[in-house]
Amino acid sequence: MNLNDVAKLIQDYLSDSPLVVLGSGASVPYGLPTMSGLASVLRKDALLQMEKDSTKLFSDMDSLGLEAAIDNSLLSEAAKNQIRRLTWDCINEGDIALFRDKDLEERMQSLVQLIKKIITTSPNQFTVVTTNYDRLFEYATDLYGASTVTGFEGNFFRKFYGFSDSVNNKRIAARERVVKILKVHGSLDWFMAEDGSIISFPLQEKIPTGYTPLIVPPGKEKYSTTHEEPYRTIIEEADKEFKRAGSFLCIGYGFNDSHIQPKLISQIKSGGKPIVVITKKATDECLRLVTDTNVKKYLILEDNGSETRAIFNNEYTNVNGSIWSLKDFMEVW
Repeated sequence: MNLNDVAKLIQDYLSDSPLVVLGSGASVPYGLPTMSGLASVLRKDALLQMEKDSTKLFSDMDSLGLEAAIDNSLLSEAAKNQIRRLTWDCINEGDIALFRDKDLEERMQSLVQLIKKIITTSPNQFTVVTTNYDRLFEYATDLYGASTVTGFEGNFFRKFYGFSDSVNNKRIAARERVVKILKVHGSLDWFMAEDGSIISFPLQEKIPTGYTPLIVPPGKEKYSTTHEEPYRTIIEEADKEFKRAGSFLCIGYGFNDSHIQPKLISQIKSGGKPIVVITKKATDECLRLVTDTNVKKYLILEDNGSETRAIFNNEYTNVNGSIWSLKDFMEVW
């Protein structure tokens, strides 16, 4: 396969209402912390250092990775809550820094182009399912000029245009263009009050007093937490969207989450729906699940130095360029 062959395959596979799945790898190019970056923050925390199991926890972070290390440790409730707060602080700091970047609009163009590409070929609708807490896709949606549906309501970017006919037409178009963002592990903006009520406070620099961040921190605790609201409703909606989708585009997703994988894998196996994966490095789980013999239409694109490794029909081919990255991918799609 050459670059033209890969481009034709991408265009063919993603021609029918693609649903986008975003993993943490999609946020890294925008300066959001990686799991290893988060692990470094946790190691420095005094409360976690005092945990009985701290030596094993920090050692396992190096050998097993952050999530497995947390799973293998007997942590107190105070430590678990601290991990949630530190996770929120770490990712929120990177998110706020991005939001304040004077070049934000230029930096977000790849995501804006992605939204435009899909929403103009679909019936003015676009669905993204993500395990990320950050607000990157909300920013991109606002910059494109569409309405965001998350279960909460609101916008980030506001410019004064007045009340002319052209502005009114633009407002009508924005209401008609809908981007549904299903954040199955919560969001930096979501909080729970002491009385159990759920609310969204956009762009907070610190966790508001009396509130708990509604993010599911790394570790096996997430499988019990997501039986609660708002996660349960969001995951149920994501399941419906997987069934409605005609194809799938996964960006920086490692296939290590059981909340969204079963429905996704079911659709590409028994449903025969095409899937395209673009990522810095395909995980073992990605290769195991996507290159299964029951998956008939798949394409995995990963970094291979100055080239991109394309995996198709269990064959590995190198093609020119970095089309594993969203910016270059959008140029050939």
